[in-house]
Amino acid sequence: MADKSVISAKLRPGNTSTNADIATDGLAGVLSKSVSVAGLKTLEVQVEANCKNATQIEPQDFIQYLPETRLALLIECDLDGQIGLISADMNLINAIADGLTGSLDKGSEAAAKRIPTPIDIALTRPFFDTMLSDFSEILAEFRPGKQTDTYHTSETVPDPSPHQFPDQKYLQLSVDLDFESGARHGQILLMLPAVNTEFASSVKNIAEDSVAWKHTLNKSLNEAPTALEVVLHRRHMPIGQIMKLKTGDVVEIPSDALEKLSIESKNGTASRCLMRARLGEFQEMRAAKITSIGAGKDLPNNRSYLIEHSDT
Repeated sequence: MADKSVISAKLRPGNTSTNADIATDGLAGVLSKSVSVAGLKTLEVQVEANCKNATQIEPQDFIQYLPETRLALLIECDLDGQIGLISADMNLINAIADGLTGSLDKGSEAAAKRIPTPIDIALTRPFFDTMLSDFSEILAEFRPGKQTDTYHTSETVPDPSPHQFPDQKYLQLSVDLDFESGARHGQILLMLPAVNTEFASSVKNIAEDSVAWKHTLNKSLNEAPTALEVVLHRRHMPIGQIMKLKTGDVVEIPSDALEKLSIESKNGTASRCLMRARLGEFQEMRAAKITSIGAGKDLPNNRSYLIEHSDT
């Protein structure tokens, strides 16, 4: 992997087994990265994924490993006859829900034995679809000349049966997830058709392919989107004083605030300072000139007590 910059370190692409061949190791790495990016895109929280090797499996063997309390979603692909299954345990479902509501650090995994509800399905499906979409896009880069379609979730399967799936080869992938440096945990199990996930059968030089795979993964990682905010000043005020503010009132800003801009990114429900800057002008436009680079402490994000003056 490339040297970790301030922003790329936030992604924390997952770890994969060093004992796998390039096909299974590469596939696990692609999925790990997809999970990490899906967390940033849909939850705005950091997710670290540890994916085990992809192994061939029959549907009846896969289904017996599903957890008792889980959400099972059918996976569809545009290629004819391709169908798969994704299962998420309730630890993961609860963590996703808490991430979306801003209470990830306050949640508990004690409710992991409950049965998933339609609300769980609505909340978690965007995360899984983003993960599968990113997975397919990266995978397509490894399969020149071969068709790779986008996977997507189609329906909930309360009681999966082997008879629901075509008679073909499947791969099993197990992904362990850590949210916000291990604050919460979860697991995903995937059963995917092998024909649309294989990308190393025609490899002539494993060493060269390994370099190409790392380069492609790094390129995709560097292109992952993130949002930055340039914050001029934060001011704490009593709620009663805020309620009295009206048009024309003046909120004082320290005279040195223009020299102490904070360039931040979201870190769950808080903001993290990535760089310091000062306000200036460039090509007749307001601009922030970076004065120092380095991760700062998490900043509070309590909207009841906080007034922010920021330009995105």
